[in-house]
Amino acid sequence: MNDYPNQEYHSVSKKNTETPGTAGQIPSADNSIQIDNTIHTGSISHDDGHTSQTGNISHADGHTSQTGSASHTGDNPTQTSQPWVFTPAAPAAPQPNSLSEEEKEKRIRHFRLFSMTSVIYALFYTFCLYKNASGITYPFFTGGTLFCFFLSLKKLGISAKKDSVFYVIAILLLGISTFCTDNSYIISMNKAGIFVLFFVLMIHNFYRDSQWNFSKYMKSIFQTIFGSIGVIGRPISDFSLSMKSRKEEKENKQTYGQYIFIGILISIPLLFVVMMLLCSADMVFASIVNDIFSSLQIPQNFFSICWTIIFSFLASYCILAYLVKKTMKEEVADKRTGEPVLAITVTSILSVIYLLFCAVQIIYLFTGSMELPTGYSYAAYAREGFFQLLFICLLNLCIVLICLGRFKEHKALKAIMTTISLCTYIMIASSALRMLMYIKSYDLTFLRVFVLWSLAVIFLLMTGVLTNIYKERFPLFKYSMVVVTVFYIAFSFSHPDYFIAKYNISQILDNPDEYHDALYLTYYLSADAAPAILNEETLLQLLDTSSEEGGITENGQISSRIAMNSWMGEYALRKSIHIELIEEKGTKVRTFNLSRFIANQYITQFWERLDNPAEEIS
Repeated sequence: MNDYPNQEYHSVSKKNTETPGTAGQIPSADNSIQIDNTIHTGSISHDDGHTSQTGNISHADGHTSQTGSASHTGDNPTQTSQPWVFTPAAPAAPQPNSLSEEEKEKRIRHFRLFSMTSVIYALFYTFCLYKNASGITYPFFTGGTLFCFFLSLKKLGISAKKDSVFYVIAILLLGISTFCTDNSYIISMNKAGIFVLFFVLMIHNFYRDSQWNFSKYMKSIFQTIFGSIGVIGRPISDFSLSMKSRKEEKENKQTYGQYIFIGILISIPLLFVVMMLLCSADMVFASIVNDIFSSLQIPQNFFSICWTIIFSFLASYCILAYLVKKTMKEEVADKRTGEPVLAITVTSILSVIYLLFCAVQIIYLFTGSMELPTGYSYAAYAREGFFQLLFICLLNLCIVLICLGRFKEHKALKAIMTTISLCTYIMIASSALRMLMYIKSYDLTFLRVFVLWSLAVIFLLMTGVLTNIYKERFPLFKYSMVVVTVFYIAFSFSHPDYFIAKYNISQILDNPDEYHDALYLTYYLSADAAPAILNEETLLQLLDTSSEEGGITENGQISSRIAMNSWMGEYALRKSIHIELIEEKGTKVRTFNLSRFIANQYITQFWERLDNPAEEIS
């Protein structure tokens, strides 16, 4: 029986003719046993015409023995005595996808450190956000997410960087803003801001990013997102490694858990088949089984809740697993290898056009000293083109960033980029002036307010880019992050819908004979606008304006007929239904929102002032 598996066996044959009594030995001149130092191959000849190749033998002293040959004759073969020895086989080459022991230990440790944390976080995430886009739990969600992240850093032995405070405060403020508003645009942008800020916070603490430029940071954010998706199978593989490790640690202990689990898995399909057969065999038994299972109703949201838990678990575990690998390079390669003549050619042509356009803006728009084309009024001229100019401003910002990041430094290129930047300032002013004149004629909307905010932010971003043209070490990404974050937080807390409603209502009261877009106030404004629309003093003025009969009855009540036929009544009805639907989707406590709560108070007061509240229901 072979006691040495995976070994190769070879025979040693004599170097010369064998003498009696020395079978298997090679005699030397002094009759001592000697081993040849050369390596040869030999063969065994058979009388049927074929030969058998023999192998080599390696000795501990580094020598090798020559193999010999023997011949078989008939049924009584005569062959030399060949003692059998073995040569250890070469170790198996590692598989390309196999993990080293060190990597296995890291994964096992990662799973044991963060698997339970990810499970708890997934349950917390589901409780806070499931069917609850802007409730009171949102600030707790942002706070809990930050707590889990810094706890994970502590487990990994990584110290949080001091300037992480800015990101932490910004994320918490956006979470509070989400709870304080009902505007769907603000809520969506808040979530996008939290998402980006949180990824920047994680990357900032895992990598040395002090020298990173704008493009490097943007690339690292996308790389982290898609890299986390790429390791989506890590929880399963890490769990498998952890179980194998535990099995090896407890190999001397008798455990039955895995056998019970396997037994349950096997019994499920078997039980299903048996139950079907028994139910078809006996109708009474089938009726009993049907009654049992009909009482066990799966909740309507069971599968969507499970999906939310699975998604949040995978996200929290895989993002951290990818970041721990630290696969992204911290060094920033200088990619300014492009020929500046190319950039100079393109940007110089643009700069000439921009200079001509800016001259037209100064002469026609800002001063109004030149005569416009026939049939073209100054108001019509001023009220168009703001969206196109906004796009051009963004395009100029990108062009200058590309020139800074991809082309070699050149004085002429710097001068042209400066020209484009200065022209962009004039375009920003032109677009803002056009928008203000448009608002004066057609009132405010959320998009128009957002355009003005965007122009202000672009102005500051272009200032940072202009600084970066002449100061290479200027931290453009951090500057941009601070500017956009601070300005956006201020915008999100400002409740733009309230100011839109207040301004538009003032325009209606001041100019009742002119056309005003009441449909926008009714159908497009959120609950944030309720204090401006359903304010008692303002409401009475609007009702008097909207009806010749007046909105107030003799006993001081609001006429139900007039109120419910007005756009204010329609707004109140729509918002009350909106609030009820949100509370039905989730529990009332989780979905509590400050803006909706305040709006509900104004709506309740509005119903109470009606002379016949029953008409509101009909």
